[in-house]
Order: sequence, then structure tokens, then C-alpha cells
Amino acid sequence: MAMTVKTDVDQPQAQEILARITDMQPWLREQQAVAEQQRRIPQESIERLDAAGVFTLTTPRRYGGADFSTRELHDIYRALGAGCGATGWMVWAAAGGNLWSFSFADDVMAPVYQSPWVGNRTFAVGGTSRRMSGTARQVDGGWLVKGAWPFATGSIHASHGFLAVFYDETDDTKVGMVLVPKDALVSRNDWDAMGLAATGSQTVATDGELFVPDERFSTPTQLGARLKEQTEQGRGPRRGGLARSLVTGTGVALGMADHALELFLAGVGKRSIPYSSYAKQLDAPITHLTVGRAHSQIRAAGLVADAAVAELDRLDTEGLDPSEREALQFHTDVAYVWDACSAAVESLFHSSGASAIIRRQPLQLIARNCRAGSLHSAHSIDTWMENVGRALCGAEAMPTSTSVLERRS
Repeated sequence: MAMTVKTDVDQPQAQEILARITDMQPWLREQQAVAEQQRRIPQESIERLDAAGVFTLTTPRRYGGADFSTRELHDIYRALGAGCGATGWMVWAAAGGNLWSFSFADDVMAPVYQSPWVGNRTFAVGGTSRRMSGTARQVDGGWLVKGAWPFATGSIHASHGFLAVFYDETDDTKVGMVLVPKDALVSRNDWDAMGLAATGSQTVATDGELFVPDERFSTPTQLGARLKEQTEQGRGPRRGGLARSLVTGTGVALGMADHALELFLAGVGKRSIPYSSYAKQLDAPITHLTVGRAHSQIRAAGLVADAAVAELDRLDTEGLDPSEREALQFHTDVAYVWDACSAAVESLFHSSGASAIIRRQPLQLIARNCRAGSLHSAHSIDTWMENVGRALCGAEAMPTSTSVLERRS
């Protein structure tokens, strides 16, 4: 029997959620060090975020989720990043899993979203390579899945996960996603990183082979067809796919940079510069140059992000998905924003003197979190500068690895 799906759920409003996050920023900032020590977002923070409606950002609307523009999502992530970069990253990364929810039947997904739960309902992981994914072999009624999936951001707080699986030993295009209850997986608690440690991005794995019924298996082709169908019915997500997700995520980088500049300016009148004639750092021209450059880097990064956000919202309004060339530019813009924000934060950290390395000083944590985010494979500045450079020069495109969301077979 198919489950009845609610379609008249009151939708959250972006400005309300943004205001709640802004009010929550002092709490998130106070909890940053605790979160890093625990290597996860503290449960009380998860509860506060849930009460604020943060985990509805990309949930399908028929399950009470939001229908926010790219602008609204970006602004929310920027506010989260200004509170705690690791929290912003976890919320953003976990939100991406909701896109796969459109690929499965309502009677499969409704119990996931309609059961009582605090935190993100789903997470998604794997697909760029066999090393990052599991395998699946078809049996009567479903699939036997096994493997380990590293960097499972959001898995700690989720009830279900979407896991990438290769289902043909000889063909790397044969990759799909399976929906698995989180309690059916083993958590390895192996996430111990120099930055974004609080995201809890541990490895999850099967204990031997795990049976997954057919209705909980999907492919990128099926996802694309389902998204098209849902969009035509007015029940689908906004257009833009992975490019849109990455562009909204630049808000996390900009939020961290905003916080770093705020911290530096708050202390510039109190610090001295030892072994110099400046009793106050505020009096030194090098300080003014550092602040000016960091401000300009953050502002330039913000303008690049704003342009990408506006273009995605324009395409969505016109009912268009980004072309391959547009998606390439969006990816490059994202890498630029992360690199520029990280550079700005590190320059402020460098100019804060030796006392800034003390762990109770938040600037060192922001610098590590922002740099870690910029090193993510989707944000690699060198990769995307080369890719867009090849396109501009008319050079033949090189074969590239893609995420499961970008595959079409």
C-alpha cells in the first residue's frame, strides 16, 4: 500500500531561518572548540539547528522542506559559516543528500522524512572513484552491497544514507546509489583532521554484504528522469544540480572569512608589535595593508559568488539547467571563492602574532577550517583554473572524474 504524502505542509521562510541563525551565532562560536575536540557537532547544537529549521533547507517540499532560491540558501550558509565553519560545512554537505530523495518512490522516502528525528535525515557519499565507493551485485529482489565509504559528512546525525556503488566490475560508468538505514552500517570513528575536524566526516562501512531491496537502488539516469518528472509537476527541486549546491556552499567560506576579519579588527587596537617601535598594531602601516588586502579579497570573492548565485537563479526562473560550459564556470568560481577566502583568513592569522596559535584563540581554528575546505577536490583552485583555461584556449577537454550526480549512465 502506498503511503499518503502530505502536500500542504507549511513551508519555512528563508528570512525566519536566517534570523534564527544570526541569533544563534554567539552560541555556535562558543561551541567551536568543543565541537573540534569531540570531532562532531555537539548534540545540543544539532537540536538548536533543528528547531531553527536548518535541516529543511533542501528537503523535498512535500515532506515539509523549503523551496529557497540560490540567493537565500547562500545567505543562510554564510550566516552559519560566520558562526562555526564546521557546522556550516556539515549542514551544507548533508543537505546535498536530499537531492537523491527525489529519485526514489514516495512510499520509500516518506517514512524517512515523516518519522520523528532530530538532525539531518540523509547524507550522501562516494561516486568519484571505486576507492570512494562500494560495490553491488544483483540478486533476486535487490542487491548485495558491500564496501567502505570515507568522508561521510553528516552521517553521525542522519537516519539514512545514500551510498554510491559500482555494479559492474569492468565498467566504471555503471554506478548507482542505494538508500541504507544508518543503523545498518558500521561507523569507524576515524575522522581526525587538522581542519573541519568537527564535521564528523568518518568512514561508514558494511559488515560483510548488506541486502538492499530494488526499490532502494537508483542510478544517475533514473535520478535525472525523476527530477524532470517532478519539476514538470511542480514538486521538484530548483534547477542547477551539483553546480548549484557548490555555489551555495561558498557561503560557508565567506562566512568564515567574515568572522576572521571581525576578530582581527576587534583586537587590532589591543595588540602591540614586539621588537618594533609600534606600541599598537593599529598604528603600523603593514596592518592597514593587511586589512585592506584581506577586505578586498573577501569582497572580490563575495562578488564572484554573487554573480554565480544570480546567474543560477536567472536560469532557474527561465526553466533552464546550466550548460556544460556554464557549469564549468560555476565550478571555477567556487574554487576561486574558497581559495580567496582561505588566503584572506591566513593573512589575518599570520598578522595576529604568536599568541594566535593558542587553541583558545578562534582565528587559528577558522584558518584551519577554511583551508581544509579549500582543499576539497571539488574546490581545488589549480584543477579548475586548468579546466577553464583549456576551455578558453579551445584545447581538447581531458577526461575527468565526476561525482555520481554528474553521471548519466
